[in-house]
Amino acid sequence: MNSITPTPLQQPFFIRFRWLCFGLSMLLLAASWSASRQLSFDRSLQRMFAPDDPVRTDFEFLQSKFGVADLVVFAYRDRSLWDSDGNGLARLKNIRERIEAVPGVAIAMDLSKIDQMLGQLSQPLRFLGAAKNETASHPMLDSKNELANAFKKIFEGQTHSRDGELVAIACLLKPTAKSLVSTKDTLQGLREVANSLSEEGLQRGLLVGQPVMVEEGFDEIEQDGERLGWVSSISLALLILIGFRSLRWAIVTIVVVQWSLIVTRGLLVWLAWDLTMVSSMLSSIVTVIGVATTVHWMLGYQQAMREHGVPIVALTASIRRLWKPIAWACITDAIGFASLLFARVGPVQDYGAMMALASLVVLIGILVLVPTLTLLPLASSRLAKPLGVSFELLQIPGDSVVRRCLVWLLNVASRWPSAIAGGSVALAVLAVAGSLRLQVETDFIKNFQADAPLVIAYRAVEEELGGAGVWDVVLPAPKVLTQSYLDQVLRIQQRLIAIELPETTASDAGPLRLTKVMSFADTDMASRKSILGNLSIEARLLGMRQVMGDFVDTLITKTVDGKRFLRVILRSREQAEATQKEKLILAVRQIVEEETAGQQWKAWVQLEESPASDQRSPAIVSGYYVLLSQLVSSVVADQWRCFAVATLGIWIAMSLALRSPALALLALLPNALPSLCILGWLGWMEVRVNLGAAMIAAVSMGLSVDSSLHYLIRYRQERSQGNSLDGSLVAAQSEIGMAILLSTVALVLGFGSLATSHFLPTIVFGTTAAISMLGGLFGNLVILPALLRLTQSRPARSKEAPDVTGDSLSGMQFGSTVANSSPMG
Repeated sequence: MNSITPTPLQQPFFIRFRWLCFGLSMLLLAASWSASRQLSFDRSLQRMFAPDDPVRTDFEFLQSKFGVADLVVFAYRDRSLWDSDGNGLARLKNIRERIEAVPGVAIAMDLSKIDQMLGQLSQPLRFLGAAKNETASHPMLDSKNELANAFKKIFEGQTHSRDGELVAIACLLKPTAKSLVSTKDTLQGLREVANSLSEEGLQRGLLVGQPVMVEEGFDEIEQDGERLGWVSSISLALLILIGFRSLRWAIVTIVVVQWSLIVTRGLLVWLAWDLTMVSSMLSSIVTVIGVATTVHWMLGYQQAMREHGVPIVALTASIRRLWKPIAWACITDAIGFASLLFARVGPVQDYGAMMALASLVVLIGILVLVPTLTLLPLASSRLAKPLGVSFELLQIPGDSVVRRCLVWLLNVASRWPSAIAGGSVALAVLAVAGSLRLQVETDFIKNFQADAPLVIAYRAVEEELGGAGVWDVVLPAPKVLTQSYLDQVLRIQQRLIAIELPETTASDAGPLRLTKVMSFADTDMASRKSILGNLSIEARLLGMRQVMGDFVDTLITKTVDGKRFLRVILRSREQAEATQKEKLILAVRQIVEEETAGQQWKAWVQLEESPASDQRSPAIVSGYYVLLSQLVSSVVADQWRCFAVATLGIWIAMSLALRSPALALLALLPNALPSLCILGWLGWMEVRVNLGAAMIAAVSMGLSVDSSLHYLIRYRQERSQGNSLDGSLVAAQSEIGMAILLSTVALVLGFGSLATSHFLPTIVFGTTAAISMLGGLFGNLVILPALLRLTQSRPARSKEAPDVTGDSLSGMQFGSTVANSSPMG
């Protein structure tokens, strides 16, 4: 056994200056600690699009004019709403007033307020503000009141369901910049009101709307990200402690992972990057990369310790052998994630940049921490013995049995290389064909668990209020409203509600259509049936604003700088196929463009006086329905571009690492195949994909190719020393194959921990990544050696090697063969 200790000058840089590197790493850790705790979470859905994307700019314009992102719907059930004694409306008024008393709520709109308005409309003096006492009667309950019936029909689906059982109160929140309380506190106050209904004999109230989705849903995502980071860290440390029985390396792994996490989060804060819905799994992925990379060094160090028996010698030998494959593995990880920069969705780009940065931070963490922690003298026996583990050396149960199984797999690959290669190519073609049939899941609510309060609330809206898909048409309006303009708006609405799409699939709900179209023009038309018909439109609008307050501004803006905008509210089913949604959105856009293209319309709104920044259509179609329907489709469309970039980048990196473009090309098939198979299966089975599955190809490609890199570098080392093809394959399979197996187990456990999330894209990403890693394991242990046997020739001079093409492999003494062929010996 060679145990000659290398002199400092003979030691690699990170061993010779290990204390300096360790000290610098601790300084960086201290500097990152406070910053890492300040990493914020960007919760805006529109940020999922590029800043210049029309989908985003139109939505931001809609928000700036009508504050749709500040609207929350408070719903509850009351079968006695329409009782003639008025108790239902009185109860509704009481609930609405309690809602308006919640800090952060600007105004609330409900049937009781419409009832109050109708009472004032019935008496001109009250309408003009001469008296402010409420009428004792309830016009909304008078079935003979033509005006009340008209308003009841207009607001059906907005303030109440068709059967009248589900009651809705539209709550307009104060913008965050103008509110003294946070949106989170305001929503908590609304939840308290909702919960208090159970004390009044009613079911607990429901909350829906973008602020609820953001605060309630994204809170869950953020908590998942933090929790999953610790779950994956602890589970993988236990894997090393129990599976490998090495206390030192369990500690090393935890330190490397936590250091990498804190430094990465600190760097993100310094770079002014925020976490998003996509990057909420940052902690888990950093943990997985850190553990998988550490496993390779851990097993290399174990092998060197068996040969040399002296820690400093073993560490020197292992770092000389492994620093290149470890460095290139982290680089390929970074390339795989960096390929997401070519996506068009902003948070996906940010996620790619974050994880590319994290991959390099992990590499630095391993190089600066492992040497010091590995050679750190510790009194280990008192701590290790009670746990039944070793502190210094690894004790992998069944090590020899596992290695024999690995060589048996090599035997299988050597017997039928052509069949394995041909089958892999055929499977890849079939998978690509299936992946072209992918369908996207555009129902954003399906990203959450079915029993989540958010989902229950949206389901009620979907089923009873005409659909959870709320979106808008924004129309420029004249400075002073005219009857001819409002008639044109009503014409547009009539055409929109009449849209009929052909039914392409069997559906209980029938073809997708607009279930509700409403604007200020409807309410004004109804008010014309009263005594107010003799007043001007602006006077009628003034009366509505007196009763409804700022809520009227969500229907039509005030004239500012000579410009005005009117909002047409659309409602449709959220649960529909992506293609149907796209057709419906396109149909709405076509009608709006046709109706607003004439000279009369341009004369009304005086577009020639508008600055260039406001020259926009002259009308836009936007809203969360449009935003969400485009979101996943955009990510799925981007995945092939990102996958192609990742494949090209990884091939270039591996060509440089292996100094062989041909070998790098061989490594791509076994690592691309698992992801393609997953996407192909989803396509053939017509399973709709969400954000989690849409990113799997490029990411898993970058992670699984690490194993091929280690395998091929070891294979090249054996061949460069004159070893035969068979001997080189045996050496790589039995030694690197063990590291591949154990690192894959770490990857699968790490990604598998994502399955405990409550956010379905995180679950899908974790499970598909874990399956992809298992597929990559098979690819690297069976397909890769089969491809090597088909394409690599034997050198003229070679060592005597065992026959791996026959049954003699089963009795081979592979341990001594591998040791003799190892350059570390």
